[in-house]
Amino acid sequence: MTSKTVLSDASKGSYVWQSIKGGWLRIFTEPWPIGVGVFALTITNLFMFMYARALGVFPQMAMWGSWLYNLVGIKTESPFIPYPVKPIYLDMHSLIDIGIIAGTLGASLLAREFKIRKEDWQGYLWGAAGGILMGLGTVLMPPCNIGGFWVATMAFSLSGPLSAVGLLLGAYVGGKILQYQMRKALQKLDFTTAPKGETKAAEVLSRQPQWGVLVFSLSLLIAVIYYIAGMPKNTGLFLFGILFGLIIQRSRLCFVAAFREILVSRDGKVMKWLLLGMAVGAMGFAILKAQGYQPAHMVFPAGWHNIGGGFIFGIGMVLAGGCGVGILARSGEGYTRSWVAILTAMLTSGAWVHIYGQKVGQGWLYGKPVYLPQLWGWGGALAFIYGFLLLFYLFILWVEAGKHERA
Repeated sequence: MTSKTVLSDASKGSYVWQSIKGGWLRIFTEPWPIGVGVFALTITNLFMFMYARALGVFPQMAMWGSWLYNLVGIKTESPFIPYPVKPIYLDMHSLIDIGIIAGTLGASLLAREFKIRKEDWQGYLWGAAGGILMGLGTVLMPPCNIGGFWVATMAFSLSGPLSAVGLLLGAYVGGKILQYQMRKALQKLDFTTAPKGETKAAEVLSRQPQWGVLVFSLSLLIAVIYYIAGMPKNTGLFLFGILFGLIIQRSRLCFVAAFREILVSRDGKVMKWLLLGMAVGAMGFAILKAQGYQPAHMVFPAGWHNIGGGFIFGIGMVLAGGCGVGILARSGEGYTRSWVAILTAMLTSGAWVHIYGQKVGQGWLYGKPVYLPQLWGWGGALAFIYGFLLLFYLFILWVEAGKHERA
């Protein structure tokens, strides 16, 4: 027989409190494993697709740019047809982006990780250059690495795998540019003039967690206001945005590093996790789309412009220090370079109709949208997407093997 320990009511209460406290610390203060972040992002994206639409952030930012031009008297149209110019607070798609900023801001405050991070003029210059390149790349690809590669591939658009080629090469070039700049900066360092360490005064206990609770409380209040105002889709997408921001901030999931490090440092750990997540996500999209649910959603024009746009976008996201989602998340954490990148990216992409004369997907530049199940049936489409994911995985292993040979 086994003896059974009987806990008092006070002990049971203490156990419940310690369990809740432990769960809070694991979610809001401790870093999440990268795999947890990838699958949380994948599942949340599937739920949002079932609710309204899948994740994508750059077309909204392009609309912000067009809206700003119109605000100062320069009449222009939004480059992406599904996102016409309108006040940002009335655009349900924009609320995903705003939610991502609010989610990362709240999460970084709860973890005492928020800080206004300033740069010198060169840092802001790289941020501006990266934003301009991403703004140009998003209208060429289209739209960006999240919508144009990650979601498009899972949604069985041929443009997804084509964009991956351009993004990979662009991230490699961007990484080499950064390495060159770092070597130049190191050569200029004079360690003989380095300041000596001084005794540091005890830090005052940060009130950031209380501010974090306030940010999330205000965000929930805004969501309720939208709901009461008869805009439930706006409410839902804003809440999904907050959840995306929380996941990205706690897991430190970075799509830029996923592409950049494959060829620059021969480390494909992040991308391998993303590919595994995409294998799961693709099955979810297949189940929904095969039943006739939004079959054309996130299926973009396919052609050489995917590779060319991806290449330009890939360089830009490395120079800016974040892709579309990345600069939104980092701006919420206090990275001022990301603020500059957002501004220049939205102004560049928002001017596309003036630059090109037509909207994204129209004219000689773009190919036709290619929905793989329409081309080869569901058997062929699944074989193509899973074959692409497997080939990409094997390519990463092959690149990593070269690193071990050199060592």
